[in-house]
Amino acid sequence: MHILLVIEPSGGGSGRHVVDLAQGLIEGGHDVSLIYSPVRAEPRFEAEVAALPLQHLERLPMRRAVGPWDIGALIALRRLIARLGPFDIVHGHSAKAGALARLAAPASSARIYTPHALTTLNPVEVGATPYGLIETLLARLVSEAVIAVSDEEASHAAHRGFPVERLHTIPNGLTAYDSLDRTAARRFMGLPDEAWVVGFVGRLIPQKDPVRFAQALSLAHARDPRILGVMIGQGPLFDEAREIGGHAVHMLGALDARPLMPGFDLFAMTSRYEGFSYAMVEAAAAALPLLTSEVGGVSTLARAGARIDRLPVSASPRAWADAVTAAFQRRTPPSISPALVERFSAARMTADTVAVYHLAHARRWAARG
Repeated sequence: MHILLVIEPSGGGSGRHVVDLAQGLIEGGHDVSLIYSPVRAEPRFEAEVAALPLQHLERLPMRRAVGPWDIGALIALRRLIARLGPFDIVHGHSAKAGALARLAAPASSARIYTPHALTTLNPVEVGATPYGLIETLLARLVSEAVIAVSDEEASHAAHRGFPVERLHTIPNGLTAYDSLDRTAARRFMGLPDEAWVVGFVGRLIPQKDPVRFAQALSLAHARDPRILGVMIGQGPLFDEAREIGGHAVHMLGALDARPLMPGFDLFAMTSRYEGFSYAMVEAAAAALPLLTSEVGGVSTLARAGARIDRLPVSASPRAWADAVTAAFQRRTPPSISPALVERFSAARMTADTVAVYHLAHARRWAARG
């Protein structure tokens, strides 16, 4: 198949997904092209896509915010698709690229959308917004398939009025990577062997609520100085989290967290909402116990054998500190479920996505008569 992937937030979990999906599709014999926005592109993402044997790789500026500039982006994207195509599949990732790609796709292409966490999942922004209405209209009118990354996201989409027959759930999958042992990971992070380490991995943005993590670890550290936090990630809340965390939290910035997870004793995710966090899956695959807010993907991981303690999305920093302290007192040893590793593999994610592509392509051609 001739497949075009389009993404706006070129990095983070959605960027990881696109890189792994593109690699898997290419290895499966498909011709893959990629259009991405350089506006929020992370250097790691740009390096990884540049190394892929893509048919075409194009940069097209797209802004996250909605505005009149989107008209120009839509026209430019339509021209790019016409020049690079034809494509059997046009697959948009994230809200902005998902909307523009589906609107720009020609009649011959099946239109696929992966939100990577619908914005209406955000409890702070009420779901009955113009954005929610637009998402539903696009799902109904210009989509052959919508791929949710967790059961929770799919259920939310169905509740919002997305056509159930076009909804599919495909969790994020992991590729193999080299990992450090516990001692080497601790040495790299500058942490003493006797510390009990709580890890946070993600962009330092309001969605992930890193400030709440820093507050909780500061409280837990005050109760027992052996409890330390590590934050891996970058973003606009970096300085605030660093100030609040103080000596209790080690800020490592933007790094590949996967090799360092053996140095954690507990993985904590304070997110307000998620589609299905890559970091959460990686932590479970690294045999870590998890402490998370009740967000997308948590129930799916728990059913696969991950050890997860959950807190309400609205839980206070003190409630998080209490949960961290209780986990410290239990000291759960590392344990992994083989079924979890198989369930959340990039190979399975790619195969399931290709199956959706075939269904969507057949639906598109049936609609054209």
